[in-house]
Amino acid sequence: MKAQKTLGEERKAVFALLILLSFSSPLMAVTWTSGHYEINDGNPYSEIEIYNDVQLDIFGGDIGYVWAYDNTITNWYDGEMTYLVTNDNSIANIYGGDLMGGLGAGDSSIINLYAYDIVITDTGGHWDIGQVTGKYNLNNEDFIFDLWGSDTYSQLNIVPEPTTIAFLGFGLYLLRAVSA
Repeated sequence: MKAQKTLGEERKAVFALLILLSFSSPLMAVTWTSGHYEINDGNPYSEIEIYNDVQLDIFGGDIGYVWAYDNTITNWYDGEMTYLVTNDNSIANIYGGDLMGGLGAGDSSIINLYAYDIVITDTGGHWDIGQVTGKYNLNNEDFIFDLWGSDTYSQLNIVPEPTTIAFLGFGLYLLRAVSA
């Protein structure tokens, strides 16, 4: 009988600890309609909605959803996110980070992916709609994104690493010099 009581007390202690942890770092859902916001390590958000002229810089943290609308700009450098969805005329610049769920784009939005060794497939992923794999220019880390919706393909821009652009420009210069 004493063993059962101890097990019950242990469960209560674990449950109490979980409750304390949930109050010490609650997940937040926010809506921002103007201004500049930064998210850093240790900032947990369940959902972020941005509208109008918001600029959101993500340097870390743990985020469930980011919904971007209107003329917003999202710059993502690091951290974990489940979904990133752009709409209207919003722009998302992805330099790094771990996207666990999916990447979506609608309307006239743009997603700039600063990466190389890119492979885009129209099958695979969670919804069998497609995936993007590659390496970030910023830190050479591998990534894989599931695409969410067929519109995402046409709104995804790959921005190559600066060295590639420099070599391309130098090669074009040499071709022009040789042909002159």
